[in-house]
Amino acid sequence: MSATQSGMAGPGDAEAPGGRTRWGVVTAILGLPPLAVGAFLLMMAVWVLAS
Repeated sequence: MSATQSGMAGPGDAEAPGGRTRWGVVTAILGLPPLAVGAFLLMMAVWVLAS
């Protein structure tokens, strides 16, 4: 009985991280432009205030 449970848990465990990984990549790609713009604006603000 435990062999059946572990057999069923294996494929489920293998699929879930794959889906999370794909969504993580999509989130990272969509999140990079706002991060880059925010970092640029922060650097410009620091540069303006420092000069």
